Amino acid sequence: MIPPVRTAHRSSAQRGALTLLLALVLTLCAACSGGPGTSTSDGLIGRTISIPNGTLLDGGTLASFGEVAGERRILLNFWASWCMPCREEIPLLAAYAAEPTSGAVVIGVLYRDEAALGQTAAATLGATWPTLVDADGAIAAQVPVNAAPLTLLLNSEGLVLDYQVGQFATAADLDAFASQP
Repeated sequence: MIPPVRTAHRSSAQRGALTLLLALVLTLCAACSGGPGTSTSDGLIGRTISIPNGTLLDGGTLASFGEVAGERRILLNFWASWCMPCREEIPLLAAYAAEPTSGAVVIGVLYRDEAALGQTAAATLGATWPTLVDADGAIAAQVPVNAAPLTLLLNSEGLVLDYQVGQFATAADLDAFASQP
């Protein structure tokens, strides 16, 4: 005779807790990265992004993108200290920014984060480019940002030429994105 198989029955409280935990995990994953190539918003290409507050992470100010970029293109990268894909991408951006022949300048936007945490992460990870503190969300609201990292390719006047949601996997991917016609 085969003994009966016992199955574990979960109480409704346990099922509710598991459902809540699953929802929290999915929300946290979605909040950090939508993955490469996912769309953030219809009609983003062709919008002009402005710098309404211009406060930099190092305490300075930035009046316009052209002030840093001149006539070069801009990689406007939305990142946060709490975002693991952002932290993984920063060394690629740092290597790109340090290359004198790169086709674009990197400008960061600290997204939904405290300036002190951003300063620590930037110093630790090598993010030496100018980073705007978007404390009131005015820069992110123009996009709108729904995931980080998010990188916009802009012309020197702030016109969005292209964008990528999610981190760049390789330096070649980053270079190809910044160098496209």
